[in-house]
Amino acid sequence: MITRPAMSLSNPPQAWASRPFDEMRCPTCGARQGGWVDACRRCKSDLRLLRAALAAYEQNWRSALTALDDERYDEAAAHARRCLELRPGAESRRLLAVCQLLRGDWTEAVELARMA
Repeated sequence: MITRPAMSLSNPPQAWASRPFDEMRCPTCGARQGGWVDACRRCKSDLRLLRAALAAYEQNWRSALTALDDERYDEAAAHARRCLELRPGAESRRLLAVCQLLRGDWTEAVELARMA
């Protein structure tokens, strides 16, 4: 039997809420942007698709946490996989590892955790 933590995953601690999306860098030239803008201030690259991808990532991240909180582990894993597709990295791998662990897929959970 799995015991649930006292805190709610859909309302994470403040430390979890500080995500690196407030300051954006242009993927073309690397210039820092003063906020979310449609075009890079330096090279004029269109940044709308990047903003949409990060918004989709955030939505899937929140949906995964909500599904975990409600013990819907298969749904949470699907959202976590989408996060990994949208923004590959340690954060996405850790989320998917937790989902796989709670689903009982220990092998993939350990592999993802090692890669994170």
